[in-house]
Amino acid sequence: MASKSFITVLFDDQCGKCTRWADFIQKRDPDSIVNLVGQNSEQGKEILLDIPKEMEGLDSIFLISNDGRWFPKSAAIWRVCKHLKFPWSLASAMFLVPWPIRDFFYDAYARMRK
Repeated sequence: MASKSFITVLFDDQCGKCTRWADFIQKRDPDSIVNLVGQNSEQGKEILLDIPKEMEGLDSIFLISNDGRWFPKSAAIWRVCKHLKFPWSLASAMFLVPWPIRDFFYDAYARMRK
């Protein structure tokens, strides 16, 4: 049997929309692959100590792959989507949209969230 590969998702646990999104993920992650961690929790603060320099100061969701790579913004979201049950996994096709366009819409939505 192949071992599961887990990912960690750091989300803003002081944001209502972000918390609802985390709940959405949890309900649609049948294999419990996504480890959701609030950025303001003790565990989240500890994980954020290892954030790559180029991502410091970003107000974003972060995905940390099982091999330690960090992905912010829309890159994190489409990678999460591919682990969700059907039909939500289809949203991972957004990787086909160039990242500057995806991140433009991510940033526009993020400005409205607080």
